[in-house]
Amino acid sequence: MTAATTVLLVATLAAAVTDIRARRIPNALTATTAVMAVGIHLFDGIGTELGVVGAMAAAFVLGSFAYTAGWFGGGDVKLIAACCGLVGFPAAFPFVLDVLVAGGVLALVAAAANGRLVALVRSTTAVAMRGTATEKTTLPYGIAIAAGSIAYALTPTLR
Repeated sequence: MTAATTVLLVATLAAAVTDIRARRIPNALTATTAVMAVGIHLFDGIGTELGVVGAMAAAFVLGSFAYTAGWFGGGDVKLIAACCGLVGFPAAFPFVLDVLVAGGVLALVAAAANGRLVALVRSTTAVAMRGTATEKTTLPYGIAIAAGSIAYALTPTLR
């Protein structure tokens, strides 16, 4: 296991625990993860380092749109961006896909457990058709980020 993968797993598992307990992901954790991403890849060459910074910036910008739409919390966006720096470019694409799939599964499980599965389907349909949800629900998305990180670490793609 690489240093970047180790940091990825430790940071996202810590974020999941914190998100479950306090329903937030601390800035200190996301900032430390971002700094470690840059540091870990510092001696991999300028191209790799630019890919790391580019992956973080792109994830942050795209995540900011998702935050504005109410789909993610700010800590979630910052953590995903920092993690994209750990995995670098182009591996950020499968990493984010793993996180999004884990988030979908988490949403389905949470909705089913709370008897809200039909409401979730209606709200998701509303988002697809009009761009706005019919109801507001929140999840500790740190769990999905950690699960996506584990899936990424176990899948030998683009590493």
